[in-house]
Amino acid sequence: QGCETLIDRFDFVYCEASFVELYVGQAYAADVIDWLRAREFRLVGVFNLALTRRGACLQADFLFKLSTQR
Repeated sequence: QGCETLIDRFDFVYCEASFVELYVGQAYAADVIDWLRAREFRLVGVFNLALTRRGACLQADFLFKLSTQR
């Protein structure tokens, strides 16, 4: 959300997000996906998936692409 004033300049967003709480006040992956979807970005790739020792999803890098033409 810190890039709200600049988001209209981007065609792609690449960011890391977590599926579980790693620090207080963080946004979860679902929150990031929803926030970007509301700004017309669609998820096009998931990379570098990190798992816990038990195999649960911990965090990943996400690639979003603007879905509309400017």
